[in-house]
Amino acid sequence: MDFTIVTPSFRQLEELECCIASVADQEGVEVEHIVQDGGTDGFAEFARKMAESWPDRPGYRRVMVSEKDKGMYDAINRGFEKARGSICAYLNCDEQYLPDTLKKVAEAFRPNPQVDLFFGDALVIDKKGNARCWRKVLVPLVGHTWTCHFSAFTAAMFFRRRLLDKGIRFDTSYRAAADAAWYLEARKRKAETGSLGFVTSTFIDSGENLGMTDAAHKEREQLTRTAPFWIRIFRPGWLVLHRVRRFLAGAHRPRSFTYKIFSYSSMERKEFTRPFLRATWPGRVWGF
Repeated sequence: MDFTIVTPSFRQLEELECCIASVADQEGVEVEHIVQDGGTDGFAEFARKMAESWPDRPGYRRVMVSEKDKGMYDAINRGFEKARGSICAYLNCDEQYLPDTLKKVAEAFRPNPQVDLFFGDALVIDKKGNARCWRKVLVPLVGHTWTCHFSAFTAAMFFRRRLLDKGIRFDTSYRAAADAAWYLEARKRKAETGSLGFVTSTFIDSGENLGMTDAAHKEREQLTRTAPFWIRIFRPGWLVLHRVRRFLAGAHRPRSFTYKIFSYSSMERKEFTRPFLRATWPGRVWGF
């Protein structure tokens, strides 16, 4: 099995339907999709509907489990305990892969056996599928991640299963900062990283994303306090270095995009075209 994709789910069946479709129509790779639901009403009926719309086939299987958990990251850990793929990722209900993403990711890993973890770029969209901006992702700096924020999108993060074999899991004591803590732990374990350099996924900016809440900011401060003193004291420098790297990499240049995603009204990909799409995230310029 080439890929294991885990999706944590709770009361987002409409979004989950599009997410499942975006994994199920991937071609050129073997993939298992593990949907780990936290006890959504009507999930069994939804699972039967998905079995009819997107049945298992050679090279594709889906496992749908509904059981009580301790939150999103506990659900992700539970899903990865079932993983059989050599490359792993997690995709939230309101996120999608673009066509042929997994094939292109596999092609990036194949000639780079030393790389444990790849980061792709992402499109930030609204609930109707219209792109608000595109985000170029560089390999996150450890110091910046520890003291500022995790500058990657988990929807565009792919890693080898050997990181799971080393016991690296998401820290469930965090409800919003566990992805940053997971990345820091992977880097402590000498994980080799790389940037894909192409857009892999879409992320819905609903205005209610967990990472922008007061609780998330408190967790951010909590994680920062675990950093060595010399990393914390250099926080302004990490901010400057992060922004200089992005500027030099052309991360602020607008680009034109044509992309296809699934919409709630139809289980076929709909094409969108956005000329000169901005690279800065509206309302979050200084944070990113």
